Amino acid sequence: MQDFRPSDTAKLIARSLLLASQEDCLQMLVPEGVESALRRILDSRAGRDWIFPVRKNAFFRKLLFLGEGLLLPGIITHYLVRKLQIERAVEGAISGGCRRVVVLGAGYDTLAWRLHRKHPDVRFVELDHPATQQSKKKNLTAGSNLDFQPLDLMSDLPSSLLNEPELPTVVVIEGVTMYLPPKRVEELMRDVASVMGPEGRVVWTFMERDKKGVIGFRGESSLISRWLKRRSEPFLWGISRDELSHFLKPCGLQQNELVDHEQLRRDCLLPRGLNALPLAEGELIGIAISF
Repeated sequence: MQDFRPSDTAKLIARSLLLASQEDCLQMLVPEGVESALRRILDSRAGRDWIFPVRKNAFFRKLLFLGEGLLLPGIITHYLVRKLQIERAVEGAISGGCRRVVVLGAGYDTLAWRLHRKHPDVRFVELDHPATQQSKKKNLTAGSNLDFQPLDLMSDLPSSLLNEPELPTVVVIEGVTMYLPPKRVEELMRDVASVMGPEGRVVWTFMERDKKGVIGFRGESSLISRWLKRRSEPFLWGISRDELSHFLKPCGLQQNELVDHEQLRRDCLLPRGLNALPLAEGELIGIAISF
């Protein structure tokens, strides 16, 4: 990400969610409050974002979904169910006694903003690059239990901004680790373990490196990796399932749950009668606890 502008990936995902909110087969995967919050975030930037007139036009929506099918079928559905599963895990952590939710590299995600109103007795903290965070701080009214703090994950660590290391905390790292160098991912996970407190956990996503060592979504067009490189947001890190425990142990973490595309389909699509939807493969959700 460039220092002076918001993340292009954050904008892409936000636009994808707004597009999905207009489709009958996808809108039930968009939680209440997401659409209105994203409208405020994107529409506040200089000029009206192009997604607003396009998403209301059925013809142009069809063209965009055709483009998705050519570049990476099911990626929008993946964004939606990934967020649903993470929200479920965070709610479970709060029910289990976590009194703080920390979201790293939140982009334009609305999880902390939506849940801080539902759980006034829980502290919510978003740590993100100020270039991306600015629009959220300006346009989303936050209560006293939600704090936006600037953090550059390429050079800073969460512990530098978080006190009370004994406070039971759930840390969310969604769509972040693949953009960091390997050494930085290890430093970040070690640091996260130090601020989770007793009964804390980290809910994170990562790219599954395949047998050939390739990091990316299965079957994605080469145009995607080129687009990411041009925007200074290439995938840099991924890991295989077999290596996961070996990686986490020195960080002070132990894998508690691992969610792949098959479980996302069972948990999020099948109960809603959406099992026929294509779903991108290659990014996993992990839940780890400290030991």
